[in-house]
Amino acid sequence: MRYAETDQAGMAHHSAFLPWFEEGRVALLRSLGKPYQEFEAEGLHFPVRGAFCRYWGPARFDDVLTVATVIEEVGGASVRFHYRITRASDAALIAEGYTLHACVDDGGRVKRLPLEVRKLLSP
Repeated sequence: MRYAETDQAGMAHHSAFLPWFEEGRVALLRSLGKPYQEFEAEGLHFPVRGAFCRYWGPARFDDVLTVATVIEEVGGASVRFHYRITRASDAALIAEGYTLHACVDDGGRVKRLPLEVRKLLSP
């Protein structure tokens, strides 16, 4: 964790968690063999429709954190990702939450997930 992500008390600021969720989501898609840029090249985008984060314990400057990301649900035109953030040194749960994403085209119009994308993302 970077110093800029801490608050005055030296703990991870709440605003740092959504970017960490994003890092986990991007890494998961890459691990599935389809980086986010490939979705965009095909005219598919996944803006966040909703987000939730439950904070369980503090993270402090220079803690090494692990973000575990799974696809929780695939809808007709949406995807829900679940995240668990733990501290590497002791596996303490720091936070968990989810983001819900719409599937939209280049013009921002809701688009059903193509069958091959649904298969790739299905849990």
